[in-house]
Amino acid sequence: MSSQLRVDKILPVDGAPTGGGGGIIQVVTSSTQTGQSQAFSAGSTFVDTGLSASITPKFSTSKILVTGYLSYYVYMSGNGSMEWNFAVCDGSNNILDGTTANAQGYRHNEQYAVGGKHPINFLHSSNTTSAFTYKMRMNAQASNQSGNVVCQRNGTGNNISRITLMEVSA
Repeated sequence: MSSQLRVDKILPVDGAPTGGGGGIIQVVTSSTQTGQSQAFSAGSTFVDTGLSASITPKFSTSKILVTGYLSYYVYMSGNGSMEWNFAVCDGSNNILDGTTANAQGYRHNEQYAVGGKHPINFLHSSNTTSAFTYKMRMNAQASNQSGNVVCQRNGTGNNISRITLMEVSA
């Protein structure tokens, strides 16, 4: 009995040939269930959510596709407006994407709670072959509000957040 291998295309790990299409060179994934929270306050700054992953690109010309989701739960009470934001940042806390990607604004006069999963979908040119860290950060701003944003929770208990990094050849 003989074996056969049939494929449409094989792309080398060294990247696609000039003029050829791109391919996935490597995949890194990470997850966390550790809760992180930030209380609402005026003028708050971005803080880590606990979700991060690092990748060492094989080529400086590659792009990194950052995907996944961040589980979150928001509880607030009081009068006034509030907003929460999530952002993809590098290891030095520079915002790469999303300063207002999930800006949510509410005005209310009673207790309010909401939870869900914030999608992560971002294509980045890291322009390096050194290890590069991607992490999610959050910011909870409010006036006349009390409450907080909690990551790795969605209102039903502990939840997992995931991030996947894919090096895509140019």
